[in-house]
Amino acid sequence: MPPLRLAIVGCGAAARACHLTGLPPLNGRVQLTALIDRDPRQAEDALALYRELGGTDAEKVVLATDPAEVPDAFDAAVVVVPHTKHAETVEPLLTAGKHVLLEKPMATSVADARRLAEVAQAHPDTLLAMAHPRRLFPAYAWIRRMIQAGDLGELCRVEWTEGHPYAWEPVSWSMFDRRLAGGGVLTDTASHVFDTLLWWLGPTVEVVDYRDNSLGGVETDATAHLRFGTVDVFAEFSRLRALGISCTVVGTKATATIGTDFPAGECTLTTASGEVLHRGDIDPVAPAQGEWELLFTEQLANFAAACRGQAALHSDAADGVRVVELLQECYQGAARTPWPQPWTTRGTDNAGVTR
Repeated sequence: MPPLRLAIVGCGAAARACHLTGLPPLNGRVQLTALIDRDPRQAEDALALYRELGGTDAEKVVLATDPAEVPDAFDAAVVVVPHTKHAETVEPLLTAGKHVLLEKPMATSVADARRLAEVAQAHPDTLLAMAHPRRLFPAYAWIRRMIQAGDLGELCRVEWTEGHPYAWEPVSWSMFDRRLAGGGVLTDTASHVFDTLLWWLGPTVEVVDYRDNSLGGVETDATAHLRFGTVDVFAEFSRLRALGISCTVVGTKATATIGTDFPAGECTLTTASGEVLHRGDIDPVAPAQGEWELLFTEQLANFAAACRGQAALHSDAADGVRVVELLQECYQGAARTPWPQPWTTRGTDNAGVTR
């Protein structure tokens, strides 16, 4: 069977650090055939990296500024464009019969996300998959296995903190412009977290309280209190503050704590009586992977197999829609309350002097 001919649409930092690095081990199953970016220099730089990584047939990779320029060069695409450009980029690909692996979040509005899911459903021979690689983190899969097996007992609450000074190395301004990013730390980081929580706890969720510090731009800090059935989830995110990167899942039988970055580092499982059942790393259980590049190799391998009808997707369009619905409910729902920002408040001091 010939390899799946793959284009990468959007050749910035995420495409280079994640998807390109996962390609070399897939020789014979997935072949990169096109690099597409509206800035030709980004496509050229991505091709140079692909060569450095030992990618096969680099001399045959087509460079273009729009997928419509090279429709015969690929069968499937990984789409890694700015968030607000997802819908307008993916819909024409789906209608043209191209399979799509889409970076998170699926879209920046529920209407767009649902529209993409509908278009994919209307073209049953065309696959729309979501890139949710944290499902392949060993510690995340460990938590899910314990929840499903009842090892933690009845779940009571989840506490998630993910905050540190922004350290990603972008090649454009897109993550800091709301017109391109759609949002800040919630859109970027919490889309991973929300997908994980939905994967662990199921689709029934209520936003009890949400706050962020956006004054019209992208937020750097956000907090969310969610309720999945009877399980309260308290999450805090920051691009500025060193909050740590951890998640604690509390049940009536036991409590598990993991690091939420990759690799997770020390993870613990402690019974309600205080007995430590596990302390240390978590070994990967397939399809989870223990190496960064292999996360994306597995994601691409699963995508290719699903395109051929040989496997179920790790994450599909319905998963993407649910994440966007939860993001939008936080941003626009009735539970949103103002973040305390005293420097924006006008009033009078005790002496009656207007400030």
